[in-house]
Amino acid sequence: MNQATPKTPELRPTSRGNLVAWILCLVAAFIMWIYVMAVESPEHEQIFSHLPVELTGTEVLADNELAVYSGYGTMIDVTLSGKKSVVSRLSERDIVVTADLKNITDGGRYTLKVAVDVPAGCKLAGMSQNTISVYVDQAMTISVDLTERRINTNLPEGCYTGTVDFPVDKITVTGPRNVLSRVDGAEVTLDLADVTRTTNVSAPVILVNAKGEALSSPYIDYSPTTVSVTVPVYKSVTVPVRVGFRYGYLNSENTEITVTPATVEATGDPDVIDRGSPLDSVILDEKTEFENGRLTKTVNLNAAEGVTLSATQAEITAVIDPSIKTREFLIPGSNIFDTGAKEGVNYTWDRTAVPVVLMGPVDVLAKIEVDDISLVFDMSPYNDSNTGTIRVRAEVGVDSLWRDEVFPIGVYEINVTFTD
Repeated sequence: MNQATPKTPELRPTSRGNLVAWILCLVAAFIMWIYVMAVESPEHEQIFSHLPVELTGTEVLADNELAVYSGYGTMIDVTLSGKKSVVSRLSERDIVVTADLKNITDGGRYTLKVAVDVPAGCKLAGMSQNTISVYVDQAMTISVDLTERRINTNLPEGCYTGTVDFPVDKITVTGPRNVLSRVDGAEVTLDLADVTRTTNVSAPVILVNAKGEALSSPYIDYSPTTVSVTVPVYKSVTVPVRVGFRYGYLNSENTEITVTPATVEATGDPDVIDRGSPLDSVILDEKTEFENGRLTKTVNLNAAEGVTLSATQAEITAVIDPSIKTREFLIPGSNIFDTGAKEGVNYTWDRTAVPVVLMGPVDVLAKIEVDDISLVFDMSPYNDSNTGTIRVRAEVGVDSLWRDEVFPIGVYEINVTFTD
């Protein structure tokens, strides 16, 4: 007897309403699956880049007189995993990355483990680096001598540079002990290529080692790093010590003059030196400084402002030629005159004969008469407040054809008495 094969029941909605419900459930299940996979999956990972590594325990270093010279500012990338709804809400500020220094007790380079404070609901999935390197050493401050070096000197002939006064003679350097042990000094290089006159120059300061080689390190600071100085430029010339006479009666033709030293070195600013004679002439007074036709004296040498001399004094000897003689004349009171005083000033003067000495060629002196000579004193500076007797300087006048060839020797004064 043949049996009929049973048929698999066909699942089909029994009505249109059941079909719609079945489709909606299928879509909802699919959306739920997408949500779970996309949002709530515990396997979601996210990279947080350029997170700064905070150094902790620095207070312990300070207690040991140590300081960190490198390691600050280190950045790493951190990968966190977890539910996307949690991880995606995080920012770099929510993740703290640290490296602990508390176990360091001496200077040197150290490798420290990096620790990440993972926010709740997340796991640390990875880091771009697990350690960082730090350099720790004892902080020190030293002072080193500042020296100078000059290059490219290109001065005009006869010129040279003088001593430069620096604002400081020591440079203060701060940094790690290990680096400072290699600092031997500080140096400034003055480039004089464009210097022809006294000039202000600014130049950097560099640190050098014992071999004079430039030494630099990111771990050290020093001050000042630049100096501004004045580079003086001088010029020296040899100049003669010149001698002249106040009234012009004597000169090199009738007077033998010896000067010791005969020349001096004059040093000063090139513009001053080139402008003219940097040394003033020595002026002798032929009326008062000669005795028996001879003069010997020590004089001070005066230079132009800003000029220094190799010698500040000179010995002067002057001897008048034997053809120049002196002759004494007794000037009578009638040849003594005044210039007059202010109105209301009354006075008299001593009219006693005064001996006057003239110097000049012998033949000229022989031709001058007493009546050719007068004494004149000036009373115009005085007023009615003056009293008693005073001595007033008198000038010798020669009323003769030969007056330009002779001159008086000595100083002459007249006694003047004020009256009511």
